[in-house]
Parts: sequence; structure tokens; C-alpha cells
Amino acid sequence: MAKRTESAEELKERILAAMRADIGISERMALPFVESVMQCFAGERPYFPAAPREYPMAEIRAALVAGIPVKQVMSKFDLSRAKLHDLFPGGLPRAAKRQLSTTLAKVETK
Repeated sequence: MAKRTESAEELKERILAAMRADIGISERMALPFVESVMQCFAGERPYFPAAPREYPMAEIRAALVAGIPVKQVMSKFDLSRAKLHDLFPGGLPRAAKRQLSTTLAKVETK
């Protein structure tokens, strides 16, 4: 399925809306800048990388330490297995193993 391309007018509206929301500039003030950007990139398909994603590391670590299955953690935080291992290069956090008692319980016999 082909990706739908935006018309020039839709792109202009999108840039204008972003400037108004992010900068708080009026449409009248932003329009010359938008026109300049549109003219500069006319006929091109520029690539703008996505903003870096912030991961809730404390929550992810807590879920893994709590013993929640890795697949469930991946699903809950929308992570791939590879990304999860990238976030914890020394290995995934695990629940602390319970210490087994090394002393024998005293049992009274008759």
C-alpha cells in the first residue's frame, strides 16, 4: 500500500499549526517563514529525523525486577527485544533470588 503524500497546502497548514503551537507565534507572523520554507524545499523530499524517544527506565527496571515476563514488559512499554537489551547492556534486571535456608528445621520425634 502506497503512503499518501501531503499536498502543498496541507503541508503548509501543518507547519503553520506547529509554529503556532510550539512558538506561540501568530499566523500573520509565521506565514512569511512558512512560505520561505516551502520555497526552499520545493520539489524535494527532505528527511527530518524523529525526536529521540525517552524511556521510563525506572518503571521498566521495576517491572523486570518484579518478575513480569519480558514479553509483557515489551508490550506494555512498546519496546522490541533488541531495544530492551540496548537499554540494559549489562543484561536485563532480574528478580532477586530468594535465599534458601541452609539450616535444618528442628523436628521433634516421638
